[in-house]
Amino acid sequence: MTAPDSTSAPSRRRHRIIVLLVTPVVALFGGAWYVMYGWPERYDSEPPPEMLRRIAAHNQDAYRVLDLGPVLKPQSGPEDPAKHHSSNSASTGECYPDGLEAMEDEPLDGVYNIHHSWTAVRKDGSGVRVAFGRLKHHLTANGWEVDWSESINKQNFSVIADKDGYQLSIGWDADFKEVTGLGRSPCARFPDRSQERAYRPADHYAVPDQQLTPPDLVPSRRR
Repeated sequence: MTAPDSTSAPSRRRHRIIVLLVTPVVALFGGAWYVMYGWPERYDSEPPPEMLRRIAAHNQDAYRVLDLGPVLKPQSGPEDPAKHHSSNSASTGECYPDGLEAMEDEPLDGVYNIHHSWTAVRKDGSGVRVAFGRLKHHLTANGWEVDWSESINKQNFSVIADKDGYQLSIGWDADFKEVTGLGRSPCARFPDRSQERAYRPADHYAVPDQQLTPPDLVPSRRR
C-alpha cells in the first residue's frame, strides 16, 4: 500500500484559501462590469415636444410668480448667447450615465434632455430681489429643493431648484439688467431613430430638421 503524500493536505488547504480570496475579487469586478456595460439605465420613451411641454410648464410657473418681464414670444432652436435681448428658446441636450459607467464620460445613445432657456431684459433692478424672494418661497412651498446664491456684493443672485429630476436655474445679472432662466428636463429616450435624427443632428453645429418651439411665457401682471 502506498503511503499518503504528506504534502497533499497542506497543498489542498492552500488551494482552498486561494479560491476563497480570489472569488470575491472576481465577483466584485464582474459586478462592476455588469453595472457599467450590462445593466442599461431605464428612461421613459417620450418625444421631445412632450418633454418640452413639461419643463416649459415649470418655467411658466416661475415666470408668472416673478412677474418681472413682458410676454416672451418663442424662437425656434437654441438662443445666441452673444445677443442681448429678451428671448425664449429650447433645444435638446445630451445625457450622461450615472454611477461607474459615468467614468467613460460618453453621452448615452438615443437619450436626451430638454434645455428651455429665456431672458427678460429690464430697465433697472427695482423690485427684483423681492420677486426672487417670492419665487423662492413659492417653489419651496410646492415641494422643490431650493438653493439661494448671490455674489459677494449682493448685486447678482439666483435661485436653483430641483424636483423629480426637473431643474430650474433663474438669476439676476445687475450689470446686464436681465433676468435669465434655464430649465432642464429629466433624461428621456427618443421613441425611434427618426426622431433622434430629426431633433439631434450628427453635426452639433447644424440646424435640426425639427426645431423645438416653446410656448409664450406670460407674467401675472401684478403691476
